[in-house]
Amino acid sequence: MNILMKKDNKETQIEKKIIDSLRGLSIDIIDNAKSGHPGIALGAAPIIYTLYANHLRFSTSNDQWINRDRFILSAGHASALLYATLYMAGFPISLDDLKQFRHIGSITPGHPEYGVTPGVDMSTGPLGEGIASAVGIAIGEEYLSSYFGKKIIDYYTYVLCSDGDLMEGVSYEACSIAGKLSLNKLIVLYDSNDITLDGSLDRSANENIRMRFEAMNWNYLFVSDGEDVASINEAIDKAKDSNKPTIIEIKTIIGKGSKNQGTAKVHGKPLEQDDILAIKSKLNLREAPFLVSSDAVTNFQNMINERCSKLYDKWLDKKNQLDENMQIALDNIINYQDAIKVKDIYYEMPEDGMEATRASSGKILNAIAKHYPFIIGGSADVSSSTYAVLNNEKTFSSSNRKGRNINYGVREHAMGAISNGIALTGLTPFASTFLSFADYLKPAIRMSALMKLPVMYIFTHDSISVGEDGPTHQPVEQLAMLRSIPNLDIYRPCDANEVLGCYKTILETRYPSCIILDRNKVQITDKTRVNEVKKGAYILEEEHGNLEAILIFSGEEVGIARDVYRILTERGIAIRLVSMPSIELFKRQDKKYQETIIPKDTEIFVLELSSSYSWYQFTNNKDHLFNVNEFGKSGNKNDVLQAFGFDANLIADKIEKLLK
Repeated sequence: MNILMKKDNKETQIEKKIIDSLRGLSIDIIDNAKSGHPGIALGAAPIIYTLYANHLRFSTSNDQWINRDRFILSAGHASALLYATLYMAGFPISLDDLKQFRHIGSITPGHPEYGVTPGVDMSTGPLGEGIASAVGIAIGEEYLSSYFGKKIIDYYTYVLCSDGDLMEGVSYEACSIAGKLSLNKLIVLYDSNDITLDGSLDRSANENIRMRFEAMNWNYLFVSDGEDVASINEAIDKAKDSNKPTIIEIKTIIGKGSKNQGTAKVHGKPLEQDDILAIKSKLNLREAPFLVSSDAVTNFQNMINERCSKLYDKWLDKKNQLDENMQIALDNIINYQDAIKVKDIYYEMPEDGMEATRASSGKILNAIAKHYPFIIGGSADVSSSTYAVLNNEKTFSSSNRKGRNINYGVREHAMGAISNGIALTGLTPFASTFLSFADYLKPAIRMSALMKLPVMYIFTHDSISVGEDGPTHQPVEQLAMLRSIPNLDIYRPCDANEVLGCYKTILETRYPSCIILDRNKVQITDKTRVNEVKKGAYILEEEHGNLEAILIFSGEEVGIARDVYRILTERGIAIRLVSMPSIELFKRQDKKYQETIIPKDTEIFVLELSSSYSWYQFTNNKDHLFNVNEFGKSGNKNDVLQAFGFDANLIADKIEKLLK
């Protein structure tokens, strides 16, 4: 409990000076950039001041300290206010950095970016992603605390969110899970100003936020005046004592002090010069831009240092008291981008040598998790179909923080966003559903890629061969969509050997990844290579004679591809069969290797049950592409494949004809 004595007049004046300095600096930052959002900076300054001055525990010299409190600016458009706060709090951010707000190459981008700005705990901007990922951070804290003990891991996760965040569906999904799990160390500060970019909030929403959150097992607190620091402070103290997650609704005035305060006009564009001067006059600030009161900065930093200056050193002493194995484990979490070496994997081959890659994935994931306790995750209510479940582990719940299976329910988007939060704590999360539902996760996957977080997305039921469920469940364009995302590696293994190769590579590269798996059994062969997967592509079957053509395939199409290879080889055509589980990894190989696998001036054919858009980089002849560019059909798997022309003899005939 943070108990504050009643402030005297001098303390109140200092407090007001700091808050007003944050306001003035924020509008200077925005005005200098000729771009930004002054409304929330003026309205929410007392909220962020109260949090940093009185509650948030952190180290300005080590902004990645694992036991720091986290602050997620879900309302990412308030970035100028955050940067002003970080500067005044003593993080290594200069006035020159603030003057470069929204400029290329600066450490003060338009919306907060993880790994770019000291003190920023997550990239935010798309509304809803921040508050949803904060749920994952809170889950990660609980798991790590149960593993290492509260002396080592014991932090709060704070969020500043807006009306817009709470309107986004992902925030509802994630907050519902947070309530179910009783994540009481999650505290949301809701900047409730009743304004959206298009106007008054009541034009688009009129729900009762209190009733909504209490129905989700949250604690709700209300602060009627966003200028009342004492009330904000008291609410945060009460939230810390709650056994539930807490949302504190704080009524603010957007653009406080502006001539357009309380309206949408002050939301998303710089203020006019006369307005800036008038605001500064009211706040008793100097007119010239970026002239920040040294007294305000000193007093703000003194408040923070009084609470935080010795926290990190005391924590180091506790860390050093851990036994050697626990210290090594903790260091691995702290340095979570380091490679995880996969070894001692026991894989039980089915007697008939036939197994769906989703089943292989489940076995291998469990084998890895047995030796590595920091893998945690779940599926969106389809673990019985995706096999993405840790069979010998319990469920993470309000009564068991050591559980490693998360029951996400039918909440795909929240699952992705929460996985990002879990990854930000140093854990390695997995998230799973059917590939056709990857669209529901797209914003979260994009954030994984943007932050380069080692999230493993496990997608199954990967093509029209799903069959009877029909086109709603038969992915066509999803692979092309995923492959178009920068910083994201896509893997589509053809059998258990390649599945193991995928997991080895994913855990060693620590890169955002999607592993795409089939529903149907495939033959596991002695031709596939675990250690070749990391190269993205390799030769599965050599040509007989002078090379005439190459057939590239991925995934369960291995069966058809091998039949096509056999038919053409028997006809005397020197064709090479190339397995390409990952286009991204293959493109990162040097030219020499690439041309060893796919020599220049060779006829290239591609076989994959997905959109052809991914494959034009290998051939510009659409007749050489055996893909699916329309929605599927409901029916027996074999009938569906026949309906779309995926028959080895038909494909072999066409290739032979095209080569003549």
